[in-house]
Amino acid sequence: MYYKKNTHVINNTLIIILTLFCLCSFIFSASGCSRVKIRGLVPAEGILLYEDLPLAWAIVSFAPENATGNTRLGTAQTNEKGRFVMTTLGDRGILSGNYKISVTKYIPDEGKASVTEWQRKRREAGFAEPRPDENVLKVVLAIPDKFTTTKNSGLTYTIEENGNRNMTIELK
Repeated sequence: MYYKKNTHVINNTLIIILTLFCLCSFIFSASGCSRVKIRGLVPAEGILLYEDLPLAWAIVSFAPENATGNTRLGTAQTNEKGRFVMTTLGDRGILSGNYKISVTKYIPDEGKASVTEWQRKRREAGFAEPRPDENVLKVVLAIPDKFTTTKNSGLTYTIEENGNRNMTIELK
């Protein structure tokens, strides 16, 4: 009898613990799904050019020049035509203000001539750069490394109060 009584207490305790665990899991998962939206985001989109041609599948980052508690990094990936739409923490848009820009563009590393061959191909009429393969483990930077940091890129842009829908960012 003593054994059954303890088993009953253990079963009730286990049920209570499991119920609390499920309840906490539900609360945390529900709160994680409803993240806070950033107020004041404005549209920011445009085209990225390198050597006067659209730069496909590059990552563009906008870092606030004067960071405050309300400023955030904006990021985008260009599409096959070099077009991009900025996002901030997953939300479409960016806060208005002055930004420093960095750009990265990687291609598969296929030997010493990888970048030279890529540059030649992108000048061919009708060349459509394929979407990057996520399974490629060895890559090489396709553009000059000065563009990969906001400190060295020399690229800046001012996002107006109502946004910018036709930006042109040129890597020179």
